[in-house]
Amino acid sequence: MEPETNSQSSLFGNTGPWDVVYDDFVISYSQFWVAARDGADFTTAIPAGEEVKGNGQAVGIPAASQETRVEVALSYWQSTPPDGVGKYLGSAVLDVPNRELRCLNVEGREEPAVLVLPDDGSHEVKVWRRNDLPEQYDIRVSECPDD
Repeated sequence: MEPETNSQSSLFGNTGPWDVVYDDFVISYSQFWVAARDGADFTTAIPAGEEVKGNGQAVGIPAASQETRVEVALSYWQSTPPDGVGKYLGSAVLDVPNRELRCLNVEGREEPAVLVLPDDGSHEVKVWRRNDLPEQYDIRVSECPDD
């Protein structure tokens, strides 16, 4: 999602995230991942059906199309984020050891956009999809609530 065409106010409403990065890329196998580290295990985070799947190192996100271009808004919220727009695909927990998150496809990416979080540790990742062309993903990250 280009910030010029999808302003924060239209994407997030009256509240806004602490930080947001926008990214767009091509996927070839109807899925992509949010990863928190180099060498993350993607094989156990392959989404099934229309729900995200996480393994602590990566969150697999299902796409509506087999091969398509996707636009992503990856945002960090200091408290529980409000719901996004579109189809809710679920949530998963990531252990973020170095404060950095990025979106990756099957082929790998040389320079994905990186969201730098204020702290490392466990974070909840929530995902919404709009089936526009290109497909648009609203990925909201926040610290896991204390149990």
